[in-house]
Amino acid sequence: MAYQTLAQKYRPQVFEEVIGQEVVTRTLKNAVLSGRIANAYIFCGPRGTGKTSIARLLSKALNCEKGPDKAPCNKCQSCREITSASNIDVLEIDGASNNSVDEIRALRENVKFSPAKGKYKIYIIDEVHMLSQGAFNALLKTLEEPPEHVKFIFATTEPHKVLPTILSRCQRFDFRRIPSLVIAEKIRETAKKEKIDLDEKAALLISRTADGSLRDALVILDQMISFTGGRITMDEVVELLGMIHKDKLYKLADGIISNDTVKTANILDDMISGGKDPVFIANNLISHFRDLMILKTVAKPTSDMAFSKDELDLFKKQLETVSLEEILYILYSLSSCLTLMKSASSVRVPLELCLIKLTKRSAVLSLPEIMEKLENMGAGEYVSVDNFKKASKTISEKNSTISENLHIKKDTGDLENGTMTNGNGGSEALSSDFENMSNHWKTLLNLIKKDKMSVYTFLCTGKPVEFGKDKVVIGFAKDQSFNKEALESSSVNTAIIEGAIKKITGFNPKLEFVLLEFLGEKHEKSLEASQKRLKEKEEIKPVVEQAMDIFGGHVVRDMMEDMP
Repeated sequence: MAYQTLAQKYRPQVFEEVIGQEVVTRTLKNAVLSGRIANAYIFCGPRGTGKTSIARLLSKALNCEKGPDKAPCNKCQSCREITSASNIDVLEIDGASNNSVDEIRALRENVKFSPAKGKYKIYIIDEVHMLSQGAFNALLKTLEEPPEHVKFIFATTEPHKVLPTILSRCQRFDFRRIPSLVIAEKIRETAKKEKIDLDEKAALLISRTADGSLRDALVILDQMISFTGGRITMDEVVELLGMIHKDKLYKLADGIISNDTVKTANILDDMISGGKDPVFIANNLISHFRDLMILKTVAKPTSDMAFSKDELDLFKKQLETVSLEEILYILYSLSSCLTLMKSASSVRVPLELCLIKLTKRSAVLSLPEIMEKLENMGAGEYVSVDNFKKASKTISEKNSTISENLHIKKDTGDLENGTMTNGNGGSEALSSDFENMSNHWKTLLNLIKKDKMSVYTFLCTGKPVEFGKDKVVIGFAKDQSFNKEALESSSVNTAIIEGAIKKITGFNPKLEFVLLEFLGEKHEKSLEASQKRLKEKEEIKPVVEQAMDIFGGHVVRDMMEDMP
């Protein structure tokens, strides 16, 4: 007997042998047993997930000599012929090579004839999306009202290319990728039947490489048996498939995570010198950091991930030294690098540039940090990157203490121990007067930054314009209208800002956002006017106090508060 590949030898012969498609098999089995058989079915899904196998099983169930109200027996002549693809009543057609109008017209003529042996004449059209539009149109009428003895079963990996008029006339079944752990278990069973010693790590690696396709996994297993003979290890799978060994990939990722430029460059050079393509290396790195991202986010592997205990321990060790934000930054940089490599004459240089840049990521500032640094430089201060990041960390740690004790920064200086150093080197207590709120804009931003970063980012582009016990106005330049709308359109965002103001001042003012012609000039004029009113008020208060002492009066209303 001629040799059969493992994918052919272990093709499911009953619905119960199909793995990973329980919903599909249960529905079709019940439909056959109850006699609720549709005119046409369309099976959609990735390659190697069982579309053609289930189409044959359905055909056997319909034409079995003991059916169709029972499961296929696999013993009668009809079942045996369908299994060997020699049944003249079950026609398997390749849609890619039989896609013309003339061929579909010939099919339409042939459906008029009764089946030769079985109860039904069944047409299985694989890759049906390859049919031309004319061929689809020629099939429409027959598909909607076929003779009672005809059934159609379509299979496709790209259902979006099938005309909606065809889809509407079929019962659709969506096949899902088979989980990696399920594939690993299946190929271990197959290896045992073939008397092959398959290492657990090798089985997991094969299942991950198959990407949800059981057929691909069996093809790889077949190839590995020819390569090794009797025992299959992970190292042999890596060698045969030209993959990157996990240990090297972990070391390369460690070099990136630990910001070790020399280590990263040396490992990358070893990989490329060993014959690994830079694009292949980049894709493997993306897969590795994608796994880290998932584990960091949900704390457990997803259905497409299959790892041994040792591999999971290595992942957990790396996760302890890297944050989710860093993983996202690395993934974004590698994805951009991959796009650049497609158009580069030398694919090695973009990858080296990307990895070295990633090892220097500690010197990269976020957008809010850059904006704050520019503000400090505009005030006549210069802050180095290292000192700035250190100061930002210190301020973040002190935020809770500052908000609790209402320690507000009045002039440029350090927020330490509830006091500040002014421009003359003196020390004064921090004030919580509401009128002085415009002098403490950075303190407000720091409180909001701790609460919600997106609100902080939007608010950084605005400036305080007006402050009062009943109203606070924040102005935005015209080119920052998006940030203004993002804040005022969300009640959650405005509540965060109002809550921060209340923490600092104790008041609950109404918040208002406005667009200004030229934010810088308006803001300066507003601050000058506010400071002028405050100075006038401080000068007149002693006179009022002396008048009250002489005449024994009391203040009914402060006229300065009513002045525009």
